[in-house]
Amino acid sequence: MRFLVPVLALALGASALPGSALAADGGGVPAEGDSTAVPAQGGTGGAEFGRARRGKERGSRRRRGKLVLTEFSLKRRKLFFLGRPGRVIYRIEGRARRAQVRLHVKRPGVRRPVRTIRLGTRRTGVTHSIRLTGREGGALPQGRYVLRLSARDRRGRGLRRAASIARVVELRFLHHRFPLAGSFNYGGSGARFGAPRSGHTHQGQDLAAAEGTPIVAPRGGVVETVQYQASGAGHYAVLDGAREDRDYVFMHMRSGSVRVRAGQRVRTGQRIGEVGNTGRSFGAHLHFEVWRGGWFASRGRPVDPLPLLRAWDRWS
Repeated sequence: MRFLVPVLALALGASALPGSALAADGGGVPAEGDSTAVPAQGGTGGAEFGRARRGKERGSRRRRGKLVLTEFSLKRRKLFFLGRPGRVIYRIEGRARRAQVRLHVKRPGVRRPVRTIRLGTRRTGVTHSIRLTGREGGALPQGRYVLRLSARDRRGRGLRRAASIARVVELRFLHHRFPLAGSFNYGGSGARFGAPRSGHTHQGQDLAAAEGTPIVAPRGGVVETVQYQASGAGHYAVLDGAREDRDYVFMHMRSGSVRVRAGQRVRTGQRIGEVGNTGRSFGAHLHFEVWRGGWFASRGRPVDPLPLLRAWDRWS
């Protein structure tokens, strides 16, 4: 009996320990139905749980640290060569205070950019407005494009976009525009280039339109002449198109509507005057001429404007 007492005491002492304590000590099995034992998962359970939490926190910080595009748009989605510029509006959020930003100009469906414009180091958390002319790095060919923005912070982290922000914005870039900003018609055979006139042939294309319809520059350039001819052209102007061998002539403009002067530089699409009925004219219209080599210059000659006008009409 002397020998049984310590053994019995040891057995009783062991059975008196709670199941959770056994599990924590690593030497027992969780008691059935004891919920406190389940999360421990052995002697290393607490340490594993702590590491998981720290990893999650680091992941959250990384997500917060990424650059996020929260605004991206283009003001004026149709741009003309030598015309008024557009504006790219964007905003990037992120923990980094600055990021290197690039604007990529691409053809739809083509991966490789036609042009990459380096916007430099820009502040985050600020809405930026970037001027876009289509001539950055040389004039873009005519056509449709999409714009995409990319950025990297000093740690090399890239840019992602917020769910509500479009991945790209669309752009059309054109080299000329139609010279009337309003309704018109091309008239009949008598309005065409080469139609017979008293003592000469018609050197332009007549565009019938309501008096007061705005006349705009089909191409940026320098105004060479602004004159009045009572017996013929009425109020007229001659524009030398920039970076091309063409002069554009606008005749029969409305009295008091001419907005340009000789020597003035104008943009593509800028107002020249208004449709009128001045000079030798029978009804409100624009008499429009195109000359190669200079208007009445020694090597100059008029060309039929109609093919050009029809092409410009399709996209303007």
